[in-house]
Amino acid sequence: MNESFSAQVRGPSATLPRGYLWLIPVWCAAAAAALWIAVREISGRKPPMWFVGSALCGILIGFCMLLGVLATARHFAFRADQSGVWLGVRTARKRPKMRRVPLWWPEVQQVTIRRRWYGARLEIAPGPAARITRRRGLGHQALLMAGMLLMPFGLGRGTPALTSPRADPPRYVVPIYDLSAEELRSALAPLVPPATAVVVVQRRSVRPARLLPARA
Repeated sequence: MNESFSAQVRGPSATLPRGYLWLIPVWCAAAAAALWIAVREISGRKPPMWFVGSALCGILIGFCMLLGVLATARHFAFRADQSGVWLGVRTARKRPKMRRVPLWWPEVQQVTIRRRWYGARLEIAPGPAARITRRRGLGHQALLMAGMLLMPFGLGRGTPALTSPRADPPRYVVPIYDLSAEELRSALAPLVPPATAVVVVQRRSVRPARLLPARA
């Protein structure tokens, strides 16, 4: 019987590309500027300060609410079994565009589990033989950000940050919600092969790591 384990991933990384949240302040500034211009054109004079203050407070409240919803969103975007790990939400698209990627255990060199206040942070370091999607260059990333700024519901549904590895060193970062580091280690223990090292970091400071005991 093939055992499996699924967990919720916290934040927007499971569905949104990296850097998407930085566009929200730009949209809020654009909305404030558009409101200023509209009121000035309609009234024919500079808007009063009480109106400007009220409008800015409303936009700021909306910005905080949107940021809070995206930052605390949870998705079942992590699944592990005896063959490997799946990152990303399930999708029925004919062209998934890297919205869900597999990491087979022979391609994983090390798994690091760190304690976090929301649960645990899982870092998966691929081995030399793993197929890694390289990060975009600065020019390509700038064009993508500009496209997401103009078409947030089009290009904004591109490759999620969870399915693209970070650089220096290459690793996949998975914020696991509502599971402690020990609970996550226990859940992965029967699934991770002995050849893959699992390191549990007790604190953020550098301390001797505790390895997951290899199974016989």
